[in-house]
Amino acid sequence: MSIEADFTPPPAPAPASGAGDTTFPLSTSLNLSFSAYEDRLLLRSQRVNRDPVNVLVTRRMTIIVLAQLLANLPELSGLDKTPAQYWQEVLQMAHQNALESGRATKPGEGGADKGNDAAADTSAEAGDAAKKKPGKLEGGIYLATSLTMQRKDDQLIMALSGLPMPSAMTEPREREPLFAIPLQVENVHQLIQLIIDKAQEADWHLPLNLPWLESPTDAPSTTLGLLH
Repeated sequence: MSIEADFTPPPAPAPASGAGDTTFPLSTSLNLSFSAYEDRLLLRSQRVNRDPVNVLVTRRMTIIVLAQLLANLPELSGLDKTPAQYWQEVLQMAHQNALESGRATKPGEGGADKGNDAAADTSAEAGDAAKKKPGKLEGGIYLATSLTMQRKDDQLIMALSGLPMPSAMTEPREREPLFAIPLQVENVHQLIQLIIDKAQEADWHLPLNLPWLESPTDAPSTTLGLLH
């Protein structure tokens, strides 16, 4: 079964800057899927005033992204003010609330906020339809080679750089800034769960030991939330 989700962050006044004053194009949405042909996760990003970009993410880079998201989550969640013995319980509750919040919000709902929402397409029919109608990807294809994480107020800015494919396979190419996307703490939880689900679909067996990520047995395993 194919699971995909679109991510639409809140509007930002300017593209994010990372290490070395590199400027990244701002992403207005992200779509995550697994490409069995490439054995890569595929991030499709819609960018402000730029062509879309398709980013291939290896298992190694997926582990790096997850590790950085998880490392930033406690401070982003304000756990520095919570006794350590309660961290697991607080994170588990926040994780489940984030997923439930995403499940409860659908396109066209949510009042004034609906313009900033995009839904998770989790039906088997949608996945089968996508497989039956392969098409040429719009925008360039890159291999993710570098991750930048930056805290900004109550947001975590995630930015990826990469090499253009397939030209970088046969000739030296410069790494290019691909996109940056702002994430609220709820979005970070949702993105962590989505990446883990896609990695499980890929049978990558990521080295994770996070009891607070375990979901109740009656929770739908194919439903993911929204990023607001």
